[in-house]
Amino acid sequence: MPRACEGFPGKPLTVEQFERLPDDGHRLELVRGRVVRESLAGFEHGRMAARIAHYLEEYVKGRRLGIVCGAETGFLLSTEPATVRGPDAAFIRADRVPAERVRGYFPGAPDLAAEILSPSSTAGEVRAKVRDYLEAGTRVVWVVDPEARTVAVHRARSGARILGESDELDGGDVLPGFRLPLAQLFAE
Repeated sequence: MPRACEGFPGKPLTVEQFERLPDDGHRLELVRGRVVRESLAGFEHGRMAARIAHYLEEYVKGRRLGIVCGAETGFLLSTEPATVRGPDAAFIRADRVPAERVRGYFPGAPDLAAEILSPSSTAGEVRAKVRDYLEAGTRVVWVVDPEARTVAVHRARSGARILGESDELDGGDVLPGFRLPLAQLFAE
């Protein structure tokens, strides 16, 4: 379950301090200067993240639309307060990919972020992640619920649209032409 780390009391951390933290075997994010620790993803969660990244990569690569990143990729959403989030899958448009090699976290928000719910995810934690992405400039956030077999599609200035297993997930204006039947995504 995500929670603020007790081992880092006091002043909020900077991005530089966060980058220097030792690997403690947990997934860490920096949220408004506070370290948030999550357990490593379970098997089904990881499998779903790989599937989403695969479908995105398959569509994006041949069309040279940009870059797809998998889980554990940090996106620097804000420096004041310092916020680094790591979606389960993400897409960055080609025109936003820096010409020089990016060292460390990507400097900005992804254009599309996918988050997969875990059994320990709380509604408040998910809302906070979606809000952080959208406020930083992410154009669409997919929140995938493997148990309910739904995807909530969030966009800035509009409410979430809930898609069921009989629906089709599309890329909208972020990935025009991308289509993924949710029955295919949730197939065993």
